[in-house]
Amino acid sequence: MNIGFVEASKLYNYQCFIFHDVDLLPEDDRNIYSCPEQPRHMSAAVDVMHYRLPYMKIFGGVAAMKTEHFRLVNGFSNKFFGWGGEDDDFYNRLIVMITGGRDHKLS
Repeated sequence: MNIGFVEASKLYNYQCFIFHDVDLLPEDDRNIYSCPEQPRHMSAAVDVMHYRLPYMKIFGGVAAMKTEHFRLVNGFSNKFFGWGGEDDDFYNRLIVMITGGRDHKLS
C-alpha cells in the first residue's frame, strides 16, 4: 500500500486516499467514498462477520484518510508480512499522532 501511495502521488496531487482490501465489495452503491476531516474506517458492517465488528478499534478492510494523515504516520509499517495486523498498527499510530495518545475513536 505504501508503494501505491508513492506512485499515485507522483501522478497527481491527491488529497484523499482510500485503502481497500481486494476481497471486500460495497453492498450499497450509496456508500460515499470520500475523506472527512479525520481518518475513517469504512467497513464497519461486513457480511461474513454478520454485520458486527469483531472488536471496537478495528481499522482494517476499507479506510479513508487525507494525504496529510498518511504522511503523518509515515504510511503502513513494513514489519508486517502476509495477512493481518498492519491496519491495527496504523490505527494505533494515528491515534498517538492525532490525539496525543488519548484513547479516542476516529470517525
